[in-house]
Amino acid sequence: MDRLTAPGWLGLYLVVAVCLLLFVPLGLGALGRGRWLVRWWPVVAVPAVVALLMPRGVGAGVLCVPYLMACLAVPVVLRRERLAAFAGACLPVAAVGLVAERAGVALLGFPAGVLGLTAAHFHVAGFGALLLLALLDARPAARLLAPVGVAVVGFGFLVDGDAGEAVELVGAGMLTSGLWLALATRSGRAARGLLAVSVVTMALALLYAAGQLFPVPHLGLTWMVLTHGVLNAAAVLTALAVVWARREQHWSERRWAHRVGAGRERFEAASAALLSWEMHRRAGARVAPDTPAARAGQQMRSELGVGRLRVGEPCEIIDVVREPARTEMHYRALPGHTFEGDERFAIVLDGEDQVQFEVTVRSRPALLIARLAGPLVPVAQRLFIARCAAALRRPSTRLPEREISR
Repeated sequence: MDRLTAPGWLGLYLVVAVCLLLFVPLGLGALGRGRWLVRWWPVVAVPAVVALLMPRGVGAGVLCVPYLMACLAVPVVLRRERLAAFAGACLPVAAVGLVAERAGVALLGFPAGVLGLTAAHFHVAGFGALLLLALLDARPAARLLAPVGVAVVGFGFLVDGDAGEAVELVGAGMLTSGLWLALATRSGRAARGLLAVSVVTMALALLYAAGQLFPVPHLGLTWMVLTHGVLNAAAVLTALAVVWARREQHWSERRWAHRVGAGRERFEAASAALLSWEMHRRAGARVAPDTPAARAGQQMRSELGVGRLRVGEPCEIIDVVREPARTEMHYRALPGHTFEGDERFAIVLDGEDQVQFEVTVRSRPALLIARLAGPLVPVAQRLFIARCAAALRRPSTRLPEREISR
């Protein structure tokens, strides 16, 4: 086997780091399994990534042990579905290779390069690709060829000399056949894109395996990691992320409250800013200057983002309440909005003459960008509401009472 150069090791560690952090949370999230494991995954994955930045030794190996323990739980969580369980069983193999490579232990006499490649192979082609086949409900032939191919390639890593290279060639051929068969029978642009990437990357793998036995042109091991390894990891990661984002979305309801001042004058100014859309503008949303003050039944559109990254947020006002101590605006999202659901904004003058800004949001992601954002969504919502509160604390241009009344 060729030896990895410094760029090859860098590429290998990059692939493994991405796998450690993202593959299991995305895979389990897409299946809707092991939520407790997904929630705690960063606790075991981050130390293992830190270990990749350290010199080989006992300290780096110890940091990877919690990751190994967590990987042992994954096949148990996925035990009800055969292909998914096999995919999960690849993770402990990958983790053992990682622990040994980071600890500087020549496990079973194999050098660091073989152990590192074992960690990458069983993460990407083992867990990632096989779980993707399970999620795509691949045909029986593909569900048989791909996992057997993964196992045969892994076994080839452990066999010395030409015999090992021959085993790897057979395994690569079986894995390639399974992946191509699964993707070729799927329709849609995403499947065609994955097939195109797979044709390139797996062709490189087949040429490399054949080149160890026959005089055929092929890339060296370092370039294989930087091309085949990186592209395969990126393709599987993207596919898992898309499948995860398209899973069934759940409704969430969140509430926030901010003090924005005191006294009648502040209450009236904040009410005017809310109903005239000045609050939204000052918080960073783009609202057309000629947009009228909020009223029930009105449809309006705001935009969030920067430049071409702006997204439209069409909505319809359900109700506007204007009372001596409470101003409220309630609107729902229209098709094309990043989220489904509704938002309720209220300015309240309480019994202690304090002005409170209260927000209730009931939503679930609608567009793919929001689905991909996942746990960042509540953070973004909290930040935007905080910006709205800050806008209400500043002096505003008050509209005539008739323009902001119901």
